[in-house]
Amino acid sequence: MSTKKLKHNVLADRLAEAVDEESGQEAEVSIWSPSLSPTQQRIFDDPSNYILAYGERGSGKTFSLGGHKLVRHCYENFNALALIIVGVRSQATLGGVWHKLQVEILPEWKDGIGLSHTDERQDTQKNLYIDIENRFGGHSRVVLISVPYGAFIKDRIKGFEPSLVFVDELTNLDTPDYFNAVVQQLGRRQGIHGPQQYLAACNPDGPSHWVYKRFFEEPYDKDGNWNNDYSTYHVPIKENVDNLPLGYYDRILEAVKSDPVEEARMVRGEWIDRPAGDAIFGPYFNKTLHLRGDAKSGILPSIKYPIICGWDPGSVNNAVIFMQALPGADKTIWSVFDEFVVINKKLPYTTLIPMIMRKMAYWNRRMKHKFKFIHISDNSAFNQYRAKTGSYDVRDIEEISKTKSDTFKLEPIRMKAAPKFSGSVEARVRLMIAKLSSDEFVMSVPCVNCAKMFRNLVSEKPGKTYDPNVAFKPRRSVYIHAFDAMSYPIIYHESTHYIDVGRTSGSEIIELGT
Repeated sequence: MSTKKLKHNVLADRLAEAVDEESGQEAEVSIWSPSLSPTQQRIFDDPSNYILAYGERGSGKTFSLGGHKLVRHCYENFNALALIIVGVRSQATLGGVWHKLQVEILPEWKDGIGLSHTDERQDTQKNLYIDIENRFGGHSRVVLISVPYGAFIKDRIKGFEPSLVFVDELTNLDTPDYFNAVVQQLGRRQGIHGPQQYLAACNPDGPSHWVYKRFFEEPYDKDGNWNNDYSTYHVPIKENVDNLPLGYYDRILEAVKSDPVEEARMVRGEWIDRPAGDAIFGPYFNKTLHLRGDAKSGILPSIKYPIICGWDPGSVNNAVIFMQALPGADKTIWSVFDEFVVINKKLPYTTLIPMIMRKMAYWNRRMKHKFKFIHISDNSAFNQYRAKTGSYDVRDIEEISKTKSDTFKLEPIRMKAAPKFSGSVEARVRLMIAKLSSDEFVMSVPCVNCAKMFRNLVSEKPGKTYDPNVAFKPRRSVYIHAFDAMSYPIIYHESTHYIDVGRTSGSEIIELGT
C-alpha cells in the first residue's frame, strides 16, 4: 500500500517574510505543528485521495482526520469547504468529532499559530457550521451534516461542492453510497491547493463489510497492483493510551471480554467477521438441506395451494416474502420461493404496491393459474399512524392496490395481522428454528436476501448462539426485515388464526424443488 508523504510546514507561508528588525536579516523561524502520534503524523502528511483510518476505540483516529488534517486544509486554502458527515448529529456533537473540533483541536491551533474561528452557527438547512481563518486573510468553512441512511445521501449533499470530506464511524453506515455518492461531489471546487480528499475513520468490522471491500480489496487491479489513490492506516491505541481518561481503556477491556469478536475488533483493531455460530440461525440453517434449485431457478409454487405474502412495510425498508404452507401427512412444510427486499431506499407506497402486484401477476402468468393470495403483516401496520400521509400503512396499501387491481387482473390486497404479544419476537425465533430443525422449511436459491438473513442475523447478546432456554431477540440490522416478513405468516399460522390451505400427501411434498 502507498506510503507517500507530503512534506509541509504549516507556518512556512506566514513566517517566510519574517525579518529581524535590527539587522534587517531574515529571522530564525520556528515551525509549529500540532501534537500528533507517529501514525497520526503519517496521516497528516498523506496526499492520497481516499484515506481510511481505523482502529480500536480511543485510538485517536478521528483527531488526525476530522481534526488536524481538516483544519490544516481549511487554513491552507482560500474558501475551502470541508464537510463532516455522520449518521446521527448527536454522535458528533455530544463528545464526537464536532465537539472535539471545537474544544480540543481548534484551541490547539489558536495557541500554536493564533488561528481564529467563528462560533458554531446554523444555516437555513439546519446544518451546523464554523468558519475558520485561512492564510489568505479570509475564511474557510466546516459544515456538519447528518445522514442516517445511505438512501438519503445523494439528496443531502446535493448542492455542496466540498474540497474535503470527513466521514466518521464509517462502518456504522449502511451502504457504499457514503463513499460513491460523496466522492462524486469532490474535485469541483476552484482554487484549491493540493488534493481534494475523502477521509474516513471507523472501528473495524469484518471482511464482508462494504468498507473493507472498498478500502482493502477494490484498490487492487487484476494484476495485484495497489492503486496509490488509496491509503489505509491502523491507528493503534497504544500510541494514544496516555491521552485517555484514567480507567477508560480498562472499561473497554471489561466490556468486550466475553465477546471474542468484539475484543479482536475493539482491542486489537482486527477486521474479523462473526463466525456462523454467532448467527441465531447459524447452527440450524443448512444450505444442503434447506435450499432448492440453482442461481437461475428454484422452487415453483404449487397451484393447489394459496400464495402467502409476509409483509414488513416501512418508509425506507420494505420486505415482502412469497411463500406457501404445504400440509403433508404429518407436518406442514413452509416453502419460500420468491422475495422482494429493499433496504434503505425510499419507496412510496404508490411505487411499492404496483411492484408487488406485478410479482403477483407474474406468478399467475408463469403457473397459468389464478392464485389466491393471503397477505400477512405485523399488527403495527394496522395501528401505526403516519402523520405525513395522515393514514395507516395497511389502509394505504389496500387503497392503492384497489386502484391497480384491474391493471394487474388481481383482487385488491387485504391484509391480515399477525399476533403481537409480550415475547412474540422470541416466539417467532423459536418457531423458525423449529421449522429448520425438523425439515419443515425449504427455500429457493435465488432468495439471496433471505439466505443472508439466516447467515447473519445475530442476537442482542453478541457472541452467543441461540439457547432454547433463553429468550433471545434479534439485533436490529439490515437483516431483520426479511426475518420479520418471513416469520409473520408462520406465527399467524401457528396461532389461533390457522391458515386453511387444505391437505395433501407426503409424497407430493417430497417432490418439491427436486
